[in-house]
Amino acid sequence: MPDSPRICLLSDAPKGAFARHLALLYPECFTSLDFREADHSAQALSGYTHVVTMVTHRRNLEKLDYAAVRAFAESGGGVVSCLFEYARFHGLPLSKTHVGDRIRPAIRICAENDITRGFRVGDVTPWWGKVSHAPNNTHPNQLFQRQIPGMTASEQVSILGTSTVNAGAVLIEEKVGKGRILALDLLSLMEPFYDSWGSANKFLFLGNLIGGSVRYGKHYPRKLLYDEFVAEMGALAQRLPALTLTREGPCSDGRPVCSLSLGRPDKPSFLFFGAIHGWEWENAYGLLHLAELLASEDPPEGLSRESFYLKVVPILNPYGYETDIRHNANGVDLNRNFDCAWQGHEGGEDLYVPWDFDYKGAAPASEPETRIAQRLIQEHKPLCVADFHTADYIMLWPHRGDEALLNAIHADFTRRLENRYLSQRPYSPEYEQVNILRKTDFSPPHPFLICYAAEAGTPASFVLEMSGNRTDTQALVMNVDTVVEVCLAAIQQCLARR
Repeated sequence: MPDSPRICLLSDAPKGAFARHLALLYPECFTSLDFREADHSAQALSGYTHVVTMVTHRRNLEKLDYAAVRAFAESGGGVVSCLFEYARFHGLPLSKTHVGDRIRPAIRICAENDITRGFRVGDVTPWWGKVSHAPNNTHPNQLFQRQIPGMTASEQVSILGTSTVNAGAVLIEEKVGKGRILALDLLSLMEPFYDSWGSANKFLFLGNLIGGSVRYGKHYPRKLLYDEFVAEMGALAQRLPALTLTREGPCSDGRPVCSLSLGRPDKPSFLFFGAIHGWEWENAYGLLHLAELLASEDPPEGLSRESFYLKVVPILNPYGYETDIRHNANGVDLNRNFDCAWQGHEGGEDLYVPWDFDYKGAAPASEPETRIAQRLIQEHKPLCVADFHTADYIMLWPHRGDEALLNAIHADFTRRLENRYLSQRPYSPEYEQVNILRKTDFSPPHPFLICYAAEAGTPASFVLEMSGNRTDTQALVMNVDTVVEVCLAAIQQCLARR
């Protein structure tokens, strides 16, 4: 994020949900003003680096001095505006399109730059509001979206995204003097509630302009079937010679558990696992992209593949991933099946049977997926084992390990993720930054993957929980970015202490 940003929201709802969430995303550098009353002349705005405008009601439009906002941009400021005031100031038509036939309006990306970072030309991301304004996905036949129809690009104006409903402009960048204006449909969207389809990326393009929210995030258009995911792993390994695809052994339904590895096996090693609980699937795409980045000709942060060895198992539980359930094909919670304090784990309710939430299996390491993970830990004796989940925003570490190193990893990735993403907390109405400030440890040991790794001598093993379990890929840019940043922090901190 730029040094000392100063952000001003000009709105006729200066204390509304959008204002509150901007303040949460950019604490200590955000001011919200009611443009109907507050001085917002060009001189008054000159103390800010960015201005965001949101006119929520047509009766207040004339009270916004948009000429002053434009003058602020001309002097080098960054402006984010809703389509309503942008269109009216420029004399352009504005359309609000309601769809009643269960079409889900979206933005189709038309250009790649710093604002659309995380997406490629042709990518489609859901973008709509809902008539009821209720924070859920019911009534999908009552959706709407705003567009500027018939707009054409010019030397100064780029149309970054168009509507999948009518090809109208929804995401616009205009170069103005020394600065620029990003105009987009913010007003239609609700706040990005958990599993929001239409508003998951409400703050992403805005954040890219203000603070470069997306660094390593990548959009995937749909959740792949497991065999398709493995084929994608194979395609990466074919394209990037530094990568090796390995079939580690059959899982409980007979299909192979697969890994991607790179680097030198004689160097400090890292093992990163995803989707041990099958319905917590988004983290797999972050690990896939991590391998792609580190195997590229220009790996991030100057990391040399000569200095470490990495193996990622993006999907440890293929059956659960494919069927969108927690367990493997035998009804076992794999993260209660490791040969560490297994006897002491009681779990269950009145009866304790397969398919219960935390059913631990018939014996320690009774499941093939568990045995694969244990074998990899024993073979590679890793410096760090990370196990990615999607149930909360928290870092969890086991009953033993290098606490100073774990704290350093945590401090590193919280710094990386500061002021970049906003999400509703799982199981809560509250929103929070996606910087994973909370942390805790497990004592005494449990039959978890990270506890087994700790018992095997891994100095830094941890679970990273984040928001997920969504019904589609609408938030994958954020999730992929989070996974990659956490992994890079772990690698950097571990190597710095060698």
